[in-house]
Amino acid sequence: MSSVIWYLYEFARKTWIDRFLNAKTDPEIAEAPSRFRDFPEVQKDLCISCGACVFSCPSQGAIKLVRDEERENIFPVINKSSCIRCGFCVEVCPTEPKTLKTGENYLIMEEYRILPQEKVYIADEYLCIRCKKCLEACKIGAINFKDNVISIDQSKCVSCGDCINACPVKGAIKETYIINIDEQKEIINTLIKSLEGTINLEVERIRKLPDHDPDKIIKLEYPLADYLQKARNIIPNDEMIIKTVEKVTDRLKMNIITWDDEKCNQCRLCVNECPTGAIKYDEKIGKVERDPEKCLRCTICYQTCPFGVPGLYVARFLLKNNVILITLKPSQIPIRG
Repeated sequence: MSSVIWYLYEFARKTWIDRFLNAKTDPEIAEAPSRFRDFPEVQKDLCISCGACVFSCPSQGAIKLVRDEERENIFPVINKSSCIRCGFCVEVCPTEPKTLKTGENYLIMEEYRILPQEKVYIADEYLCIRCKKCLEACKIGAINFKDNVISIDQSKCVSCGDCINACPVKGAIKETYIINIDEQKEIINTLIKSLEGTINLEVERIRKLPDHDPDKIIKLEYPLADYLQKARNIIPNDEMIIKTVEKVTDRLKMNIITWDDEKCNQCRLCVNECPTGAIKYDEKIGKVERDPEKCLRCTICYQTCPFGVPGLYVARFLLKNNVILITLKPSQIPIRG
């Protein structure tokens, strides 16, 4: 009975109504801790438009890049209805401070950061002229210059391409795919065989080049369209094919061996010197023969033969306007006296 009287007393005071209408949650429960991973916040002024956040996102349509016409830059926009708050976009963001922010748990260790990329950029020490223009162009500090060598930190690089655009030397920074490695090898081998085939069609012209005259050259062209048809059967990705071809032609130098049977006196000196057995003496026909498939183009036969049966020429290559330009000239390696 006493409890009923107490409830009637409280009801009459109407204090319960006041407490109900002004109820507040304890701040220690309502406020999110610093480690809470909420929807990412975007600081668009810091964005370098690399796109790493978009590629890392596992939820379709949760993040996209838009252009700010006023500032003339591109930055990410988060669609909260699709975002799952995984934090991947923040983890891969390379800017410092970060363009994207969320709870403290995105601050993972540098060596464990994984960038969502299919290709990497590599500085070619052979072609680099150390002008440091790539160093100045890199917005995220991924390029280092130490001991007179340019290097690219793959844990920071986002493959934006600014370094390549700034580099004055073609091929000094290479765009290298890190996927389909076996297919890339096959593309390179097929390319070299195709280039050799093109050169072999001009053997008679090549033989007419004066020995050891660097001013005498032969120029050939190999249309890239002819090769693309073959390469697409290996990888149906024209961009990857062209980048692979470009990377190869920047550095490729090929020894070309010709063989003039009419000059051969069957002395067999080359047979004994050949390290791979590519040159043999056929007892049945009484003739020295060379197997191009086994030949390493090591030039030993060229230096050994006293009659000039093997000819040695050097071929270099350049990809330009979808044509591989081939330049051949006589080798400067001396013949043994």
